[in-house]
Amino acid sequence: MSKLLNVQNNILKSGRHYLTSDYKTRNENRSTHNGMDFVGPNGIDDIVALASGTVAYIRYDSRSGHWIGIKSDNYEHRYFHLDGNKIYVKVGSKVNKGDVIATMGKSGNATNYNVHFAIYKNGYVDPLPYLMASDSNAFETFVKDLQAAIGANVDGIPGPETLAKTITINTSTNWNHKAVKVLQTYLASLGYDLGKYGIDGKFGPDMKKVIKDYQKNIVGLTGNYVDGSLTAHMYTWKKLLKLS
Repeated sequence: MSKLLNVQNNILKSGRHYLTSDYKTRNENRSTHNGMDFVGPNGIDDIVALASGTVAYIRYDSRSGHWIGIKSDNYEHRYFHLDGNKIYVKVGSKVNKGDVIATMGKSGNATNYNVHFAIYKNGYVDPLPYLMASDSNAFETFVKDLQAAIGANVDGIPGPETLAKTITINTSTNWNHKAVKVLQTYLASLGYDLGKYGIDGKFGPDMKKVIKDYQKNIVGLTGNYVDGSLTAHMYTWKKLLKLS
């Protein structure tokens, strides 16, 4: 039995997190389950980093299976029961929020494909606040990453120079430009469902739908202006950059 949990910060590439076993079953009297278990919409899914940080551990034991620990600020985010043949980082690697780090497996004592996700901060703590918390730095990170991707001055402050450097992106133009992954990561942090392929750096039909939703609900566009395309210098970019 699983339930869809809508999170602010993804650990699954698809952005759709089906919870199969909760932290202590939300019962403080049960202390044996120190994290949360998830599967993706089609079962197996790729794992993405909850937050930027440094890979501190890549280990194996008979209970946890193959697992990765990433240090970010004053805590660690850990991912267990991974496929040992599909770990894409090394100890010491720097990762950004949303980077694919591995694929879920059923190593260790797992009975089926899943990822056991845990937060370690002087001991294991409830992971839910870390999945649900709004990232106060998400906008500044988005602006800086976008500025770097489009060749603007990287200062984290959107303005006329950044807007002037924006480009047209849609399913046929700049569909795999490096700015696409930046957009996907930011939109995912806002809670948008990126569809089957998640943060893949490609502007496909799912991404077009996300932009359409953003144009209708956030930008306030109507009619033919809701086209699922980011037109250089225009309304959708202005709203994304908080310039309107």
